[in-house]
Amino acid sequence: MELKKFIVGINETNTYIIYETNTLEAFVIDPGDEEKALMQYIDRNSLNLKAIILTHYHHDHIGAAEELKKKYNAPIYAHKKEIEGLKDPEINHSKHKTRKAISIVPDKILSDGDIIAVTDIFLEVIHTPGHTPGGMCLKVKDANIIFTGDTIFSDDLGRTDLVGGNEEILKKTIMNKVSKWSDETIIYPGHGEASVMKEMRRKNIPYLSLKGC
Repeated sequence: MELKKFIVGINETNTYIIYETNTLEAFVIDPGDEEKALMQYIDRNSLNLKAIILTHYHHDHIGAAEELKKKYNAPIYAHKKEIEGLKDPEINHSKHKTRKAISIVPDKILSDGDIIAVTDIFLEVIHTPGHTPGGMCLKVKDANIIFTGDTIFSDDLGRTDLVGGNEEILKKTIMNKVSKWSDETIIYPGHGEASVMKEMRRKNIPYLSLKGC
């Protein structure tokens, strides 16, 4: 498995392109902007884009999704509780924050525990609400790697003051799910640098050392 990170847009969002080295089948996580740079990488490496996966509905994570879908005929995946926010430019904040209002209807609807398969790469959906109602993390099956979107970063939690955010729900998500990840788990967040859970616990991120029910 190969992984390429792009930092895109004014919010410096992390977009990840992951592909299988033998088949060159690929998926992209959170294509937030700069679709030309993403397309150049895909084409230069002769990748076959099979899936566009959105961890949540905020504009800085979805801005290039439709253009990639149009060019590569790749389906867009999102959690079932993100449908309204993806469709509504007011909720996803694209109406006032970007060059265009963004309205997306996902092709593949996901739930907690679903598996997204691209050749020999399997991603498990972990529903992690709080930042948004249908926010999700993506665990690489049989590896200690999780893409966390804006649920948790290397030194902080996702914000909860935007439409659909809920601090109490995010607290429960961190306590009941994220805090149970092993110290060796590598996280690739939606902004900032990758980290490991052991280091994040050392930084005393809120609720991370607490255990839920």
